[in-house]
Amino acid sequence: MSQQYSSQMSARLAMLLLRELAYRGGKARLKYLKVYRTILEWGGGDYAAYILNRLKDGSLIKIDGNYIILTATIQPSSPTRLEREAREMLIRGI
Repeated sequence: MSQQYSSQMSARLAMLLLRELAYRGGKARLKYLKVYRTILEWGGGDYAAYILNRLKDGSLIKIDGNYIILTATIQPSSPTRLEREAREMLIRGI
């Protein structure tokens, strides 16, 4: 990870990612998740991989080929609002 991010921000971004995945029915390709693309663009590939690995280690998601599958029950939310919140967090470093 090129920049140092707080564990609180990482946890919040992970939750945003899970909520968007829940909105999309619990299964989606990574490239279609707005929050993931935002993390990738503003935080970098290492940071995006770090968040995905933490979610996978916690058994909240599993990766099946090109798809990411939600394995927990999460309250869904609008992807556009989630993407905007993720971008603001990454830009401000909150």
